[in-house]
Amino acid sequence: MTSGKRFSFANPLLVLAAVLVTITGCVPGSTMTPERQKWDSGVPLPIPTPSSTPDNSPVITAYFTDPAIKGKKSPGQAVIAALIQDIDAAQESIDVAMYNFTLDDVSQALIHSSNRGLAVRVVVDSDALDKLDLPRLKKAGVYVMGDRRESLMHNKFVVIDGRILWTGSLNLSASGAENDENVMVRLKSRELAANYLVKYNQMFNEDKFGMDSRSKTAQTTFDLDGVPVENYFSPEDKIDTRLVSLVGSAKKSVHILAYSFTLDRLADALIEAQKKGIDVRGVFDAESADENQGADYSRLQKDGLDVRLDGESGLMHTKAIIIDGDTVVFGSYNYTASAENRNDENVLVITDPTLAGEFEKNFERIYSKAQ
Repeated sequence: MTSGKRFSFANPLLVLAAVLVTITGCVPGSTMTPERQKWDSGVPLPIPTPSSTPDNSPVITAYFTDPAIKGKKSPGQAVIAALIQDIDAAQESIDVAMYNFTLDDVSQALIHSSNRGLAVRVVVDSDALDKLDLPRLKKAGVYVMGDRRESLMHNKFVVIDGRILWTGSLNLSASGAENDENVMVRLKSRELAANYLVKYNQMFNEDKFGMDSRSKTAQTTFDLDGVPVENYFSPEDKIDTRLVSLVGSAKKSVHILAYSFTLDRLADALIEAQKKGIDVRGVFDAESADENQGADYSRLQKDGLDVRLDGESGLMHTKAIIIDGDTVVFGSYNYTASAENRNDENVLVITDPTLAGEFEKNFERIYSKAQ
């Protein structure tokens, strides 16, 4: 990480104005649609009105990458194609919060949407700014902003028309889609999407990132057609406390996929669950399991837990916990102190046996190849 790219400012409004002019070349008074003029004036966009075309897609759809399958028909290509399809169908606005963003096809879809008159905003970690095709995005009037903080803007989510949310562990990169284990979930819910936009606007409009955004999330529980959903952001919502509680409530099983794992409290909870006879199994990324870097993998293994290192050459980048086969936790949040206390992260807890079953199937696939 290059710390020289990150710094703080005393006046966030001046910062935002400078960022928009410098990076996007968009200034008040420029020619744009009424929707984008309204956004540019500082007045929040209203929640878009429902489309006249009915959306009969499922309320929740999970997509998993699989590094063993390559080519145009790979699961990784399928998730990117589905996301682009939603971007192309957008009618009002597209808001992207992405730690790493290098996929040209997605950039082109955003440019096309901006040229159609949509309000398109992108927030990335500042270290990813020079990986974007800024001249093309600027020319199309796409608003791009870096976090300019030492801590990470580690979120990975996209909100489309204020009603469709994409979120998970996948960065918009070729390696993330093709070479690494990742998950991305599409959810249809105006309420949940609006909750993510509260966080998004806090970053983009108010220049509040990481430890600057310390107010607890006002709404954390949602109902998606009868499916209970919890939504948390870090560092404000004490996600580790909720994870420890969930593991402690397990009656049958706790299965975990972890890229990086250094949260001792969560490790303690897994060990206690194992002692109670709970089926505790896990797969960890081999490159991030070094005990000398604070990883808890070796400790869990020494305590008799069935934990393994992934068997793929790419990253085991999924971050998910499946409880009793009916509740699943997933998001951008690594099980680390940095994710808990410093970075911008998001997590969903969804109690739905169907979705949890899909995560279980993916877990077993990864577990069967792990060592």
